[in-house]
Amino acid sequence: MKNLRTFRAESVNSVIYTLSAVLLLGSSIPLVVAQIPDSQLSEDCKMQIPANPYSVKDFLAMGHYQQDCRQDLQAAVSAFTQAIRLNPQAEEPYYHRANAYAAMENYQAAVADYTQVIKKNTGRLGLTSSAYWNRARAYEKLGEKTKAISDLTQLIANNRHPNPDEYFLRANLNKDLGYTQSAIADYKVAEKLLQQYLDGIFGTGHMDDRNQQMLTQVRNELANLGVAVTIPKTTTGSILRTIANTEVERALNLARLQSQNPVIQHFDTQLEDLYKQLATTQPQVDQAVVKNLISNAAYEKIDTLKTERSQLLAKYTLDSPYITVIDNQTSQLEYLIERNKF
Repeated sequence: MKNLRTFRAESVNSVIYTLSAVLLLGSSIPLVVAQIPDSQLSEDCKMQIPANPYSVKDFLAMGHYQQDCRQDLQAAVSAFTQAIRLNPQAEEPYYHRANAYAAMENYQAAVADYTQVIKKNTGRLGLTSSAYWNRARAYEKLGEKTKAISDLTQLIANNRHPNPDEYFLRANLNKDLGYTQSAIADYKVAEKLLQQYLDGIFGTGHMDDRNQQMLTQVRNELANLGVAVTIPKTTTGSILRTIANTEVERALNLARLQSQNPVIQHFDTQLEDLYKQLATTQPQVDQAVVKNLISNAAYEKIDTLKTERSQLLAKYTLDSPYITVIDNQTSQLEYLIERNKF
């Protein structure tokens, strides 16, 4: 039932570099990396830097390259270790080395490094919350559930914005330790937050399938603990997602049909009904949420069309009707996005 995000990884504002060797505190040590065809690498992974990095930033970039592009965790740990040697007071190298250790399932080492991040926190990088979360997950893996609960309690106390993941995990741990009432209390908070996310109350757009799945898990756990759960018949989130998908389908059809066409008018009737349902379910829904969801759905479809267009260009010329339809559909989706700016 622990279908949660595992370890949170914060991105670094540095460029990922391609390396073949590294100068480590005066001695050159070659890197052994798994070869990945260039066609499979992202643009970031194809970028170059000098072969002999010397700064903390260089070693961090090299570590990210090894972990993210080459999937060589041991080489990543070595790079982050060199960054720590150059500046033992910097918290960022400890954080990323801890993440690499966690990926290697070396949870004891990960705990030690996350602890350093928490001790050295300056508040500037914002790594403390993720360090508490990741250390809690590492403690969980080590079977030290009381320590994991302690970290989650600290994290929840520090957070300005409540996170259902944290309550759900703490509830699971409390249940495992036999603290039934504490588990029920946390499951109830997680349920409320997840339902609010799915209803768009926070205006975050977190109305995805993962949150719906977690909400189902939370309600199952409460039911197993003897708690009655009232499940809404219709969620605002499901209506919003339907609106977004319908707007996208309407735009795609407008690429080949006039607005007076019965097909388009059918979409218009559907949308009118959906907006009425939305007003009935939650009259105060933030319009920014609606616009965000529509725009996101349109962007996702544009990405799909770009892939399809690229594949078709291998068979057809630019003036082919197939390419023309895709270009017209893309234009309609871009117009839909423009109309939903706020």
